[in-house]
Amino acid sequence: MASAARKMSGPTKIIELDGIPVSKWKLDSNAVHLWKGRLWKKEKVGCVLCVEKEGNEHTTLSYVDDAGKEHCHCMEHGELASVSYSMRKVYKVTIGTVTREGEESLDDFMLFPAEMTLQEQEALINRLLDESQKEEADSGPAPSDDDDD
Repeated sequence: MASAARKMSGPTKIIELDGIPVSKWKLDSNAVHLWKGRLWKKEKVGCVLCVEKEGNEHTTLSYVDDAGKEHCHCMEHGELASVSYSMRKVYKVTIGTVTREGEESLDDFMLFPAEMTLQEQEALINRLLDESQKEEADSGPAPSDDDDD
């Protein structure tokens, strides 16, 4: 029985949040949080609009319902909807006379406020992709050993 107890994994504590102002919450990523009668966990990555903001009012919490569906809630923007994405990079590496081609792919999702319209989502996604592309172009080529001369 003791070995079975050791194999169980889970939160080390439950933190009660009801009745405490959001700004005073003490959130812990290794705990579950009792809020609105449910046990929530703090998400590492949350609402796409709050990703660069700090503070409890920008935190995303999630819980899994009895049917196994995960629900996410941004403390600033409310209910969140997951939008899946796929990123694929094709590369070619040549070293001397040897060439290798390959592909890397990543499938994941981003969390958007559920009340955002499709047009608002698309506008934000286009802006984020434009910013990412600009940052990559502004960073210039990868440094080479010749730069030390």
